[in-house]
Amino acid sequence: MSSTLGKWMTLIIAANIMFAPILAYIDSLHREAVEVVLQEGAKKASIEGRFSPAIIDSMRNELIDNYNFDAGNIQITATTTLTQRNNYIEATISVPRGPIFIFEIFNPGPSKIEKSTKVLSEYIN
Repeated sequence: MSSTLGKWMTLIIAANIMFAPILAYIDSLHREAVEVVLQEGAKKASIEGRFSPAIIDSMRNELIDNYNFDAGNIQITATTTLTQRNNYIEATISVPRGPIFIFEIFNPGPSKIEKSTKVLSEYIN
């Protein structure tokens, strides 16, 4: 009995060790994708003075089309009111985080990836 239990525990630990680097790499790519999409959207919004619905839609579509995120799980909150130059506009993107370990008992981290940005508006009336 103890031999069987030892083999199963070894198998579980070995499986986690084998797949953890790949899953951690995928998680880091997801984080980077959200960061890049947010920064590119912030550049466009800075010029327009707000995060227009077109910019928010393009950010959402970029995450869906190029990075295969689920459309229903992407949450984007942003400043949509027109903001004059030298005032800040903000945005946040939140998406669910994928697994880091194959067994959830080893994954006590956050359940979502959330990135925020705050940029100065360059809009001149």
